[in-house]
Amino acid sequence: MMHAKHLKYAALLIVTGLCASTAQAVKPATNRDTLMEGRRIYEQACAWCHGIGGEGDGPAGWFIGRYTSPRPRNFVNDGYKLRSTASGELPTDQNLFRVITQGIPGVMPAYRSLNERERWQVIAYLKSWNSAFEEETPAPLTFPSAPPGPTEAGIQHGRHLYVKLDCRVCHGDNGEGDGPEATAGHLRDADNLRIRATNLTDPSAWKNGASSHDLLRTLMTGLDGTPMPSYANEFDGQEEALWDLVWYIQSLSGQQGR
Repeated sequence: MMHAKHLKYAALLIVTGLCASTAQAVKPATNRDTLMEGRRIYEQACAWCHGIGGEGDGPAGWFIGRYTSPRPRNFVNDGYKLRSTASGELPTDQNLFRVITQGIPGVMPAYRSLNERERWQVIAYLKSWNSAFEEETPAPLTFPSAPPGPTEAGIQHGRHLYVKLDCRVCHGDNGEGDGPEATAGHLRDADNLRIRATNLTDPSAWKNGASSHDLLRTLMTGLDGTPMPSYANEFDGQEEALWDLVWYIQSLSGQQGR
């Protein structure tokens, strides 16, 4: 059994996003050599979907989603869905590293076959297309620590919040992605492409991760460019209620507390 101080340390790593899946190696300096190597790796591993110029227009993009979302990310103009920063802001370098390392379920493969230095080189190269990265340093939101675990009363309160916040309009009464907006085909992304509501009963479909901390991050940041908003303002100063909603969503798939 782990000692209490070890449990506390492990929780800190999860909440701050510094778990084993994120970067451990020192990032190389962003210079000509880094960018040239990043370009070489990008053109071998990424351009087929994201395009030579990073505009999301690679040949495979038409097969991934010609008429429906998601399309490959446009690194020149698009916002970023998977972040730990506030809605509308750029992702942190750690956010980009996480996506490249873990991939996106059902959409993008994991690139653990690239060593950490190579992943950082690719990140430096794709950031070079967007001058906004030079103008600001994205800062992650502060996420509330998890309570000891879900309770039946907390899950019931989470159900109440799920209804109150109209989550069921998209995700359905039982979280199966069959809400009236979804079934009517009204959900569209920033490119006006039809988008499906996530089936919350199937954790393998959760593109931003299926752990309790992943869900918390998604609720706090939203998924920019999609109908999924940020709920940070609704839960300002109400950390316990936010966790109740997380526990309820996880209960739909039997994943509570993971």
